[in-house]
Amino acid sequence: MKKITIFFLSAMLVVMLGFSVNTVIAGEEETSIKNVLLDNDKVRVVENIRHPGTLAPMHTHKAYIAYFFSPCTLHFKFPDGKTKVKDIPAGKLVWSDGTTHEVTVMGNQDLHTLHIQFK
Repeated sequence: MKKITIFFLSAMLVVMLGFSVNTVIAGEEETSIKNVLLDNDKVRVVENIRHPGTLAPMHTHKAYIAYFFSPCTLHFKFPDGKTKVKDIPAGKLVWSDGTTHEVTVMGNQDLHTLHIQFK
């Protein structure tokens, strides 16, 4: 009976972790929430919530699609030093072949996206 209980509890934990992994991004304590909804050998799907003032340090994306649930203002900085500020409306769907950038959430609206990155 004890082995069955341990097996059942272990299986439940694996199932729960498989559906969603909630993490606070290192260095962005309590300003970012990252819910990994799917991660396999072909695609990674992540729901991101970042509060105003949050900085995502320089990073690289492969090809991706991003859907914005709410409007937000983002400040982008690129490796060559160029910058760009974008006001993004709710419902915006973005395709990118890939990019390297640093992103800061500006204004008073959270960044809330569904990010689908192809591997």
